[in-house]
Amino acid sequence: MDHLFLAMNMRRIDLNLLVVFEAVVTEASVSRAAHRLHLTQSAMSHALSRLRDAFGDAILERNGRAMRATPRALAMLPEVRALLTQAGRLFAQGGRFDPATVERHIHIGTSDYAAITVLAGRLANVQREAPAMHLKLHHAGRVDAPSMLRSGQIDLAFGVLNNLTPDLATVPLQDEPYLCAVSLGQKPPATLDDYLLADHLNVMVQGDTLGLVDEALAQKGLARRIALTVPHFETAVALLAGTGMLLTAPAGLLRPAAALGRVALFEPPLALPAFRTQMAWARRTEDDEGLRWLRNAIATGLKPAAETSI
Repeated sequence: MDHLFLAMNMRRIDLNLLVVFEAVVTEASVSRAAHRLHLTQSAMSHALSRLRDAFGDAILERNGRAMRATPRALAMLPEVRALLTQAGRLFAQGGRFDPATVERHIHIGTSDYAAITVLAGRLANVQREAPAMHLKLHHAGRVDAPSMLRSGQIDLAFGVLNNLTPDLATVPLQDEPYLCAVSLGQKPPATLDDYLLADHLNVMVQGDTLGLVDEALAQKGLARRIALTVPHFETAVALLAGTGMLLTAPAGLLRPAAALGRVALFEPPLALPAFRTQMAWARRTEDDEGLRWLRNAIATGLKPAAETSI
């Protein structure tokens, strides 16, 4: 009886509406969703009306001047994406995943520095082998990225991702030491006490509450003076020049600036853990062949790389 009821309901629902649902909820905008799906605004509004009738939910609701997805729509988003992925596999030629023909949007949460570090040198290959795979980056830090993976807002996350729960999988991509940078002509602090008393420029990606450097200091019962906090790594480097501040950041970020003569580098006056860039995803997507292909395409050549297929 349950199967018959389900079959009757399925006949009443146009499954193409799930594509519309995913676009509308992800974009939180009828116009942006219409542009993404190459539909007119009128057609998208009509489809949204049908979705509201089918689900008995507003799907989108006004939040001040903007729109936002309803809590129920956000809760359904991971299941809808899973259904669309399964449908894509069913209708793929021969039932096999082919990156050359797959067409889908993949959402990635990352900091600006992690995006550059991970995607540089690999994005061209991804675009060449999977020309219809569209990537969209979302600003995310180590605190909010896990919840964004669980909710389905993002499919992958790059960056420093600590305290991940068992429902999320992670693989290390590369480790870097920390270095310190000051403006050219500025004298580096000679001792740890001088370092702690200096004015520090700090990077705190969206959602972070305490940075890795400050956590390491707190474990020793120490604290530094933070004069300016910014949400982007590249912004920190650009703002450092000409100031008396000190920036402690991953070596890969600071060495190019030093090579251009913008800053002077020195070793931190205390031991700091490696800056580890990771990739994480929800375990419920383990069987998603498209995401698995993308994870392996990105991880290839990064050190330390996973020894097994990811």
